[in-house]
Amino acid sequence: MEKPDMPKAYEAKDYEDAIYASWEQSGFFNPDTQDGDPYVIMMPPPNVTGILHLGHALENTLMDTMARFQRLRGKSVLLVPGTDHAAIATQAKVEKMLIDEGHENPREEFGRDGLVEKIRVFADESMATILGQIRKMGTSCDWSRLAYTFDEPRNKAVNELFTRMYNDGLIYRGYRVVNWSVKGQSTQSDDEIEHVEREAKLYTFKYSKDFPITIATTRPETKLGDTAVAVHPTDERYKSFIGQTFTVDVGAKNPLEIKIIADEEVDPAFGTGALGVTPAHSQIDFLMYEKQKAQGNPIEIIPVIGKDGNMTEEAGSYAGMSVEDARAKFVEWLSSEGLLEKEEEIMQNVGTSDRYGDVIEALPMTQWWLDMNKEIPGRGKSLRLLMREAVTTGLNGDQSQKVTITPDRFTKLYLDRVDSLRDWCLSRQIWWGHQIPVWYKGDEVFVGTEAPEGDGWQRDPDTLDTWFSSGSWTFSTLGWPDKTKDLEKFHPTAWMQMGYEILYLWLMRMILMSTYSQEEIPFKDAYIHGMLRDKDGKKFSKSAGNGIDPIDVIQEVGADALRISLLLGISPGNDSRFYPEKLEGGRNFVNKLWNISRFVLGQVEVVGHVAETDLSPQTLADRWILSRFHTLQSEVTDHLEAFEFSQAGEKLRNFTWGEFADWYLEIAKVQDGKSTQDILLYILERLLTYWHPFMPFVTEQIWKQIDPETMLMIHEWPMAAQDHLDKEAEAEFEKTQEIIAAIRNLRSEYNVAPKTLVNVVLTGVESLDSQRDVMCGLGRVQTLTFGSKPEGEIATAVVGVIQVHVSLEGLVDKKVEAVRLTRERDMTAAYCTSLTEKLANDTFTSKAPEKIVNTMKQNLDEAKAKLTLLEDQLNAL
Repeated sequence: MEKPDMPKAYEAKDYEDAIYASWEQSGFFNPDTQDGDPYVIMMPPPNVTGILHLGHALENTLMDTMARFQRLRGKSVLLVPGTDHAAIATQAKVEKMLIDEGHENPREEFGRDGLVEKIRVFADESMATILGQIRKMGTSCDWSRLAYTFDEPRNKAVNELFTRMYNDGLIYRGYRVVNWSVKGQSTQSDDEIEHVEREAKLYTFKYSKDFPITIATTRPETKLGDTAVAVHPTDERYKSFIGQTFTVDVGAKNPLEIKIIADEEVDPAFGTGALGVTPAHSQIDFLMYEKQKAQGNPIEIIPVIGKDGNMTEEAGSYAGMSVEDARAKFVEWLSSEGLLEKEEEIMQNVGTSDRYGDVIEALPMTQWWLDMNKEIPGRGKSLRLLMREAVTTGLNGDQSQKVTITPDRFTKLYLDRVDSLRDWCLSRQIWWGHQIPVWYKGDEVFVGTEAPEGDGWQRDPDTLDTWFSSGSWTFSTLGWPDKTKDLEKFHPTAWMQMGYEILYLWLMRMILMSTYSQEEIPFKDAYIHGMLRDKDGKKFSKSAGNGIDPIDVIQEVGADALRISLLLGISPGNDSRFYPEKLEGGRNFVNKLWNISRFVLGQVEVVGHVAETDLSPQTLADRWILSRFHTLQSEVTDHLEAFEFSQAGEKLRNFTWGEFADWYLEIAKVQDGKSTQDILLYILERLLTYWHPFMPFVTEQIWKQIDPETMLMIHEWPMAAQDHLDKEAEAEFEKTQEIIAAIRNLRSEYNVAPKTLVNVVLTGVESLDSQRDVMCGLGRVQTLTFGSKPEGEIATAVVGVIQVHVSLEGLVDKKVEAVRLTRERDMTAAYCTSLTEKLANDTFTSKAPEKIVNTMKQNLDEAKAKLTLLEDQLNAL
């Protein structure tokens, strides 16, 4: 084949768009065009709340690297692309935009249909931008299977899932305490709450002067709704009061009936050992309320805070006040009545809405809930148990139905969370999202996938928690609830990756939904990655002024440089730092690979494929590079199979730039035989394949120079069929490398000009004549002889038993060199004296670990040898 004409520098912008278009046109993103076992990755659908950020770029790089690796290994790979309507996140963002534009209350001004249309327009625009960005990253998605959590097929799946769970008795409508965002006017799940540490005041007081027990709280305004005080059943201080009821007047609408109840969860040693129980405004207190009710010892529930965040009529004289004003007034009343015993500053974790940013209020409401503990009809297990089995024994003890989480430490976090899960509040009071498939007519309730027949039915206005639809992602994208070929062939999926921040929000929901509806796990492996931070360890954000737009980066340095910069240096589950210097290094390496390929393809006489059987290593360097490459092949494969992306990339980079480019390519310039040319092409072809999952664009472009009739993306992942491992050659060639390195170091040390050839004598070795050309070429050596130490001006280095002598005759300034050598000799002599004195100190040597003493002795021997060389060099001047 004709030799390629490759420009000196690789400009990514000149190639990437065209390459991606050619991939799409080839049809190879679609697994239906490929044979082999299925390997399925579902893209974590990015929210349609804006554009992709650096974290999305990392996720696209991770999943595409795995997809391309598996495709090269002959798998029928399906990478399903998609986006998430992100109900509360998207509505919150659009509402804020409208408020900033001057619309004080968008919900009132536009109404449901009008606001939903505003959100839809924004979401569609964001989606188009995001899908374009995904293409820019090089992600090899099957675009014919593009999905959206709010499209009609997903809506059908959501309605079916809700209906089945309802018919199985798992979904119920109940009056319970929820997390309420006043600003968002909606419920939120436990996993959508961020806990922010802030200063607070802890108030210790009694309800009345004759009340026998002191309590403490940071929310005194909620005490207007207290109906009990809980103590430990064995606490001698309060034991006699258990079961008694005290009437107190704290200014609420009605006097409070405070019952003293026993609860083993109360810690007698914490605070006063007594808890004021407010069932309407605390998740924990509501559980006490339910427990007392189940025991036939009911207490009241009195809501004193409303949906608007103000005090209700039940708060009596406090009605209509904000919680802050009510708190101040109640504390003032306690103080004036002599009931306030103590007021102290503390630090407190306060639950806040992750989308609206306001403090979450615990309020009792009638909502739709998913029961985590009820047995599923015909299964004999609860959802909670299924979620445990999926990551421990496997479903029904089947290990093939087990999710493996990488890194493993997140398995414990997952299980701890499963054990503490409360029933899931499914309903939200926002308008953007899947409307709950429930209709009412008087006292009648209809739940179904379609509206009921007849007039007079009104649909429940609430929408579902966005994670309800996201939880069905692995199977709804494959056509469920219909029995499709895709569902049969591609589920369970193979691999899922996500950030640890959505471990509870999404991974748990997917396992829950899949084990319930499919009776199988959603995926076999879950890879948890950390968060990207800047060089100072700070989170990337626009407000911090450290945000990096991936598209800006791609336009500047290309997608490959961004991808390799994101992957190198990361480890599963751990945060990593990202900074401009990494991008520069990524760009430099992409160009290095381009120039390596340019050299090889320009060096060989014939460009084309080289089979392993065509190899016939003739030189030590040939045997060495094939042995090192043999090791690399298995290591890279093993690392990728274990999802160790950074280790695989780093070993590839070290071999490509170090052993292949810095050594073998340089050797090829002085040993340019057919065996060398075959090996150059053989290794280059396979290196391009190994690099393709990491840097698909540049490798595909280079591949065109080798084989313009095929695409690298579906080339076979190469594994050595023959055993090229040759430790003897590696050890022997390592000597050659060390000698060349010693020559180069001496040249540098004595400032010998790069173009100047030097004369070298090797002593302590009979002959390395087979490596003469290599050592002369790479060491810039004019004559290389073996024998005794030469006379005259020389510089010497030691390589094991071999001494490398470089003649300096006429090459150095003697006066300058004498000063340098004298300074180095004196420093070495002082170091020898220090070590000698320490080793002569019996007190030190008797107490110091033997290992340290032996190391010091070895250091002293080496320092003495160096001192002798320095003395010889000074004498030779």
